[in-house]
Amino acid sequence: MNAKANHWAVQQERGNRLFLGLTTLMVRHLPPWLMNPCIWFVVLYFYITAPKPRRHIARYQERLRAAFPDAPLPRRLPVLQQFTAFGQAVCDRFAVWQHKISYQDLQLHDPDDVYADMDNPGGRGQIFVCSHLGNVEICRALVSHHQGFRLNVLVHSRHAEAFNEALIKAGADRIQLIQVADLDAALMMDLNARIEAGEWLAVAADRVPVRGEKTVAVEFLGAQTRLPQGAWLLAGLLKTRVNTLFCIKKNGRYHLKLNRFLNSTDWPRGKRTAAVAAAAQAFADRLAEECAAAPLQWFNFYDFWNDHNG
Repeated sequence: MNAKANHWAVQQERGNRLFLGLTTLMVRHLPPWLMNPCIWFVVLYFYITAPKPRRHIARYQERLRAAFPDAPLPRRLPVLQQFTAFGQAVCDRFAVWQHKISYQDLQLHDPDDVYADMDNPGGRGQIFVCSHLGNVEICRALVSHHQGFRLNVLVHSRHAEAFNEALIKAGADRIQLIQVADLDAALMMDLNARIEAGEWLAVAADRVPVRGEKTVAVEFLGAQTRLPQGAWLLAGLLKTRVNTLFCIKKNGRYHLKLNRFLNSTDWPRGKRTAAVAAAAQAFADRLAEECAAAPLQWFNFYDFWNDHNG
């Protein structure tokens, strides 16, 4: 089995539009009391017909237990419960755009007062680094209550377009998505202009590029894997602050966690490689801690450690 077949982008194609279409219909037409059994039915179908994602989630849970023995993983059917948590998260993404989840459902954790910068109309833009742990889609919708705040989400276009299309059908406004297959000169000029105009960028830092290039080795949950350099290279080129963003569901309520991560990314050229490696490892360490706090909300269903690439 080669790396291309194992890549998250290839595996994500399976059932993607069918699942999104079913979710759109359920969120739009079903009463709340019918949602959970319907979610369970759809998730069960994908659980039964997806042996590789089942194995990958089981491997993640094994490593999480070894690294964090006290992590609150359920004893019964933990892999199925993780699939179910993903189904609920997807429904919540649609529900927030239909105003079925309000700002009052969000609990803010902002010890470094990142919100103050978001509300500063004359300030320079910054970067949020996020992950596929939790439900970042929720905070993308809920930050809209900030007057004048502009958030641009950097995405891999092929999969984002399908999800964005489904959101629009569910009643969402169009989302500012920026396709980033390559960080070429034209794109960098555009992103720099946005930062100078006070706009913010959000970029995931936990999935390797589609072409598998520009990655860095890190230790994550006791084993080596590779994370993308893109977020950190981008920050270094734009010379702007970097913050972490996690949105985790706990006891039926979403918790938005904002933290300062890098106050300065004005790295000398000769030290950039080491700085990028250090930033990626620090993010991996923070991501591991968040996984330990919310283990079922890890929504990477592919071979994250590339264990089966031969």
